Amino acid sequence: LAAAMISLLLFAHAWVAVPPVGSVVQRAHTTAAQPRMLFGGGGNKEGKMGGMGGMGGMMETIKKAQEMGVKVKELQAELVNTEVEATSADGGVTVVISGAQVPMDVKVTDEMCAKGAKAVSEAITAAMREAHKNSMEYSKSKLTELYSEIGLPMPPEGGAGAPGS
Repeated sequence: LAAAMISLLLFAHAWVAVPPVGSVVQRAHTTAAQPRMLFGGGGNKEGKMGGMGGMGGMMETIKKAQEMGVKVKELQAELVNTEVEATSADGGVTVVISGAQVPMDVKVTDEMCAKGAKAVSEAITAAMREAHKNSMEYSKSKLTELYSEIGLPMPPEGGAGAPGS
């Protein structure tokens, strides 16, 4: 939402109509027209928008969006550098995944290898699933902290891009 608002604000200036060179532009002068704001409002009702004509709220939104962008980049860097480990039930396989859900390492003991390919495969699959689950939980908890810090509600799980929506 914040990125969409910033894009809208940045590209709103590109919608200004420029008359062709050499053409005559006539402008009507009206004194009774009320200004219309991009995000509602209009006019300058005493006590509502102060002397900035509604720009104070918009500037605050832009500032919050920029702050959010910086914090999201910091969180992404932290997640890439965080290692989440899971070990199979019998301890024969250890899997390491980053906080960004990138597989980093798999270790299989000699004892596990002696049990055969099927046992190794099952142990790796179980450890990978556990590591992925732990990594997702860690990422979600960090994202929840970020949203709380900024003062925004956490978006619902399974948003618009989720399967089945």
